[in-house]
Amino acid sequence: MESILQDWQEYANSLPPGKRMNKTELRDHAKVMLQSIVKDLMAPQSVIQEVNKSKGQVEYLGKYSKVLDETAGQHAIGRFDSGFSIQNLVSEFRALRASVLRLWEKSPQDAQLSDLNEISRFNEAIDQALAESVDVYANQKERNIRLFETVLLSSPDHNYILDLEGKFLYANKALADQCGNEAQQMLGKKIIEFGLVEVAEMEQAIDKVIQEKAAVRGEVRYRSQVGKTNFYEYILTPILDPEGKVEAIAGTERDVTERKSWEDAVWHRANYDHLTELPNRSLFRDRLEQQIKNAERTGKLVALFFIDLDKFKEANDSLGHEAGDNLLQQAATRISSCVRQNDTVARIGGDEFTVILTEFDQISHVKRIANKMIKELAKPFQVYGNKVSISGSIGISLIPQDAVNSEDLISNADQAMYAAKNEGRNQFRFFSLVAEKE
Repeated sequence: MESILQDWQEYANSLPPGKRMNKTELRDHAKVMLQSIVKDLMAPQSVIQEVNKSKGQVEYLGKYSKVLDETAGQHAIGRFDSGFSIQNLVSEFRALRASVLRLWEKSPQDAQLSDLNEISRFNEAIDQALAESVDVYANQKERNIRLFETVLLSSPDHNYILDLEGKFLYANKALADQCGNEAQQMLGKKIIEFGLVEVAEMEQAIDKVIQEKAAVRGEVRYRSQVGKTNFYEYILTPILDPEGKVEAIAGTERDVTERKSWEDAVWHRANYDHLTELPNRSLFRDRLEQQIKNAERTGKLVALFFIDLDKFKEANDSLGHEAGDNLLQQAATRISSCVRQNDTVARIGGDEFTVILTEFDQISHVKRIANKMIKELAKPFQVYGNKVSISGSIGISLIPQDAVNSEDLISNADQAMYAAKNEGRNQFRFFSLVAEKE
């Protein structure tokens, strides 16, 4: 018995999952199975029992067969839980059979008819144990697959498996619902065919997983059939074959639409004026820095307008703050109507506004925009049934003529604005002209 168990242990230890197991775990239920086989061999059986038993008919397997079946089933579950493949499981029984037969051949006793009969019965017992182990192993694997499938089906996350061409080998219900398809209909089709906005980025991510054999994270958007766009964070993970080659890609995606919406709302509150919905001082400074760098790179001119509303305080004091807020909103709309979409209009506080003009070649363009703003702001405003007349004073500084950094650019435009106010309001002044006078 010990020699057979030692062989069994050494063989099981040579298999990859067995390398991390101790002696007791490796021997598992082998001893109990062998003891059941021995007891069965020692039990007498008739010719009819022998014939029917050789055919695997359950009623003729003997009273020790139940113990053998139970032990073989427990062994299968143990090996399944330890990561043995079904091929590993079968090879263990083949090795056990070979070990016993080899010892049998070396036995000093003569091979009698009874010995040959026992060999036959031993092989039948091994076949029975092997069949039971494979059956239990297969049932266990099938059960785990069902459980795994149930988890994936019920998961709100997208779960899928792609081949190396990006085609679906598996897609769960959540992903199929997002794409407006049945999961079965998606098999064999590419993931980029199902509403992805970032198609090129996903193709690059799949290629990167294959080339680097490493997980890749990212973010994609799905556009549904009703036009709604959802944001998903994804992770693509390589599935490696025994030789270490990528044979497929496992993907999972989590809906982050609500989080993105919340983040966008927080960012908007931090960067936009709550009254006029224009960029605030923080976002204005950030965009001005970007335009300064762009001007240095391209040589294009950039103009900064500093706008202060004339007589706004009087209107606010006489009509009230609510009317004053409405007046600011209307002024913001008029200022914005004078510039292009790629220009920036910002409210930096009180009745002060700034405008960043970009991508122009002639100063005449700046003058034309400034004149337009002056005229728009000078038109009467209707505020809660009251006719209100104000105007605007505008100071203008230019890059690179007047300044090459944001602080100087803002300071110079502010100085030019005060010059326009001091000279009668309702007009604009360039910093360069103001500086010349000084």
